Amino acid sequence: MLDIIRKKNGELMTQRVKIPKKYRFTKQRKAILDILEKSQLPVHAEDIYISLKENGMDISLSTVYRNLDMLVKEGLVIKSYMMNEDKARFALSDKKNYLICEKCGKIVIIDNCPFDKFKEELKEVHQFEITGHSVEVYGICPDCQKKDGR
Repeated sequence: MLDIIRKKNGELMTQRVKIPKKYRFTKQRKAILDILEKSQLPVHAEDIYISLKENGMDISLSTVYRNLDMLVKEGLVIKSYMMNEDKARFALSDKKNYLICEKCGKIVIIDNCPFDKFKEELKEVHQFEITGHSVEVYGICPDCQKKDGR
């Protein structure tokens, strides 16, 4: 079990990440979760691998991918593909709503999820049991708008 302390809506909150009993809680998994917790934005598996290697951990890229796949399968981590990227990005499951600049690639986390209000309506209209979601909104950030003279 790993306690993750995070700031949400201006308040510090503790989130407990629990690896299911069928998996061991290894130092590699803890290190991967630590990196994801410290990352403000979704990261590529290769970035996690490089960070672990720079910190002296003996780990292979395939081990990083295997652990990420398990964490995604168990719902602890989300995997997403940003527009115009061919590699997946990974983040803790509570970091899943983003504004993404189409010009420079800047990513901003949306703290107050706009989907929460819509979720109940979807459940009622379509009788879907919603188990998760991810929102990626694309546009042009203020800095790029200034550069373009907007």
